[in-house]
Amino acid sequence: MKNFKRKLQAAGIAGLVLGLVVACGGGGGATLAGIDRLGVATGTITGFGSVFVNGVEYSTTGGTTFDIDDNALASQAELQVGQQVTVQWSSSDDGVTRRADQVIYDDSVEGPITAGSIDPATQSFVVLGQTIVVDADTSFAAPLIDLDSLADGNAVKVSGLLSNPAGGVVVRATRIERKTPGGQIEIRGTVSNRTGNTFVINGQVVLTTGAIIDTPSGVVSNGDVVEAKGTVVNGAGQLVATRVELEDGGERIGADGEEAEVEGYVTLFTSPSSFSVSGVPVQSSVAATGGTVALGAKVRVKGEFNAAGAIVASEVQVRSGAGGSPVDTRILALVDSVTVGTGQLVLLGVIIQTDANTRFEDQSNDNVRSFSLADLRAGGNPDFVEVRGIAQGNNTILATLLQRQEPESQGQGELRGSLGTRNDPDFTILGVVVETDDFTTFFDADENEISAAAFFAGAVAPGDEVKVKFLFLDQVGPSSTILADEVEIEIED
Repeated sequence: MKNFKRKLQAAGIAGLVLGLVVACGGGGGATLAGIDRLGVATGTITGFGSVFVNGVEYSTTGGTTFDIDDNALASQAELQVGQQVTVQWSSSDDGVTRRADQVIYDDSVEGPITAGSIDPATQSFVVLGQTIVVDADTSFAAPLIDLDSLADGNAVKVSGLLSNPAGGVVVRATRIERKTPGGQIEIRGTVSNRTGNTFVINGQVVLTTGAIIDTPSGVVSNGDVVEAKGTVVNGAGQLVATRVELEDGGERIGADGEEAEVEGYVTLFTSPSSFSVSGVPVQSSVAATGGTVALGAKVRVKGEFNAAGAIVASEVQVRSGAGGSPVDTRILALVDSVTVGTGQLVLLGVIIQTDANTRFEDQSNDNVRSFSLADLRAGGNPDFVEVRGIAQGNNTILATLLQRQEPESQGQGELRGSLGTRNDPDFTILGVVVETDDFTTFFDADENEISAAAFFAGAVAPGDEVKVKFLFLDQVGPSSTILADEVEIEIED
């Protein structure tokens, strides 16, 4: 991400930050005449109307500027659900209503999928040396559906969070889009192994012969944070750069006294009182909720920036453990019913609970920008939706993502989750009865076909993750029973 102050200066509102009157302690935040609070938030776009980031609404009326992929004159219409953004906001009513002064977005990586890198077992693939991990937090833009809809060489745009586990650079994707082959390729990160005409970013070699070097000195040095752009990866696997731009990646993103809200993975851990989230240092004397802060854990931190650019935390919430957000449940089916007042819908008889953190996106032909539960149809002409989330103890799902889609022409749905009861020839997932017959095909975790007898005799056990594909064209009304066309074991314990 480019330095936020530089972005603000380019947008002509540098005085908003540089003229701060600092109020320290007690959560008071920074103030200006007529403004009670100033703040910075980074996180995932969860919906529109205004812009919702991490479930919080930021009003975009009255002069909000949008800096998208280095275009400082972009518009809100170019933003999409699932993208990672930074919002500089202000409030005149003590933070109750937040107005977005500027919204900044840059892709994490943009380029072709490396041949042979798609791995169903780890739900990952590689682009320009970066390992991209798919999990419950990943939004796929149509026509993509999931990892299985990607192929070697596909050109993709990825927005996500750097998780930096041992063994390499890993981006946990929050949105993946397919792009036209032959277009722009981008990678950003810290320069290493600089030679006369090459350098390395996170394992990807960049060839700079003929490239425009957009730095004050006209050169690139080890340790610089840059964005390299090109259109070709040559036969040696090098990104042939047409332009290399310096990014002020080592600078702070918030001013002393500004409120801060950052969501991301713990990329540096000294202790629960001293760690970094997506490279932003955090000092905390408060007890974390929801789990344990550790290297690789996903957390949301709220607090204030201090004079050194660190967040002094007032709240630390652990969103998931070091393994990332689990791909726990997934349903693609027709809507049984919707209750807007309680934030619930029902699919296959399963209750789906939504909350402020649920991402809403309409990928149907209706293409409603400010899509919500109120737009869903049930009954005689029900909508087809995808829900992903975390299974609760009572066979309900807490949704992380809800997408309305156009159903496939063959009328195929999907149910994915932990195996419940098993009684040949049937079994259950989330209380849904899955019937099988002689036409059902079974696959193991390596996608090898197995017999029904092997499946029921021990190839799978309660708690293992199973994916079921079924046809819903003949379904009449709500149903908690489906006939499986394919059954695949996703995870073997």
